[in-house]
Amino acid sequence: MTPPASQTPALQTQALVAGYEPDLPIVRGVDLSVAPGELLVLLGPNGAGKSTLVKAIAGVVPIHSGSVTLAGRDITRIPTHRKIAEGLAFVPQTENIFATLSIHENLQIAAAVLPKPVRSEKIAALYERFPDLAAKPSRQAGTLSGGQRQMLAVARALIVDPPVIVLDEPSAGLSPKIVSEVFEMLQQINATGVTVVLVEQNVKAALAIASRAVVLVEGRIRHEGVAADLLGDPLIAKLYLGTGHSPDHSQEAEHP
Repeated sequence: MTPPASQTPALQTQALVAGYEPDLPIVRGVDLSVAPGELLVLLGPNGAGKSTLVKAIAGVVPIHSGSVTLAGRDITRIPTHRKIAEGLAFVPQTENIFATLSIHENLQIAAAVLPKPVRSEKIAALYERFPDLAAKPSRQAGTLSGGQRQMLAVARALIVDPPVIVLDEPSAGLSPKIVSEVFEMLQQINATGVTVVLVEQNVKAALAIASRAVVLVEGRIRHEGVAADLLGDPLIAKLYLGTGHSPDHSQEAEHP
């Protein structure tokens, strides 16, 4: 589902080429358009370029050519730390919280980009949304369960009310029960009007909550469609599984 011509995409890439080395691009000319309010999942075999694509959008991986726009504004060359102020929140798979600090300190650091008068109010609103975090705000973040860590990482990203949130493998390493809780949380966030883009390894669970899916193979978009229609599509299994083996459940081997 490409946004209508009259509707400005919430997030868009055009002919995006990105990777760690200029002469070895991992993302090879990706044209991606995400409509406002969509919950889009990026699928693909290991090494397809999924994580590299979202990291390039977030400014973590170098972009060699092409562009990234947010609600029509070019953010291609904006530094990573400034993209949150532009309205793009990114939750990486790892190192997405300060493990040695408390839950509350993590939220305070995230809120530092906001005007002082509203910081406490925003943190209070997040505690209301995430009661597990509110229960023990002084608890050291490094002692949280995997699901609670993911909730804290998402809470940190949401503190500035971003219109778009991008997540890299939010279910990695979590039990099936916790995966369900995390995905339910993402659905709730999406229901408030936030556009959600996620890289995901759990194909069935991701397609069950997404509105649309895009499949990357070798750094290019190979297939896309309405998520519900792709749940039973044999092409998805072929493209995602590659040689027919089970999908890998480790971090994408796209970088050194």
